[in-house]
Amino acid sequence: MLYFLTGTSHLKSKRLKKNISFNLRWHRRVGLSIMVVLVFLSITGILLNHSPAAGLSKKILSFEWLLDWYGFETVALTGFEVGKQWIYHPGDRELFLDGQPVASCVPPLLNATRTDSFLTALCKDELVIFNFNGELVEKINTLSGLPEHTTNMRYLDDTLLIQSHNEILSLDINTLEIEPSELIIESWPLPSSLPSTIVDELKQSSQLPGISLETVILDLHSGRFFGDLGVLFVDFMGLLTVFLAMTGTYVWLMKRRKKLAKRHKKHLKRLKKAAKAS
Repeated sequence: MLYFLTGTSHLKSKRLKKNISFNLRWHRRVGLSIMVVLVFLSITGILLNHSPAAGLSKKILSFEWLLDWYGFETVALTGFEVGKQWIYHPGDRELFLDGQPVASCVPPLLNATRTDSFLTALCKDELVIFNFNGELVEKINTLSGLPEHTTNMRYLDDTLLIQSHNEILSLDINTLEIEPSELIIESWPLPSSLPSTIVDELKQSSQLPGISLETVILDLHSGRFFGDLGVLFVDFMGLLTVFLAMTGTYVWLMKRRKKLAKRHKKHLKRLKKAAKAS
């Protein structure tokens, strides 16, 4: 009887040892394969937990590749130099003159020029007239007389000329009368790259599109930064973490069971010796 019990115990112990070895092997493999991801998720989680104190939501990133990745339209940092001043449109509704918003108009900014008395800016179906200090004088749109599809503008020979449907027209700024012109325009003013000082001002004033550092870290943490596949990957990592927890618990329970089996085996040996002695 004791021999039968000892043999059965030995088989169970051998099977238990094999199960523990198998689970440990896969536990190590899975653990090593997701170690880097778990460290990354831990770091991003800690950063997000301290985001208010670190001010991550206030740190705006405006890298061109990042904006393109998030689907933002890249704003062309160009404008028109009129004398010693710059007129530009960052991409929202505000029209700027040397860092100061002067009027609202629908982008894009098609052209801008300087007359003897005023500055003029041509936006989409809208002409804005303001003085050299940036004070608004007049706005003309298609409802108030501006021809539709006006695409260009130039000040030449004391005359403000506009182009609509390949037709050259003259615009009297004082009376706002528009008449056909016989002048031939060989070239129209072209936009130029904005000075670095103006670009820096736009970035600091958040006039340019950007992504907060907090949003980027949150999207990296959740996997949304890489789209639907990124989310599924993070979910898969979560399932593997659950697998690690389960296999780790199983191995611990099996080792505990093995210890109990050893104790039971020792107890059986003592009983066998006692039986022989008697």
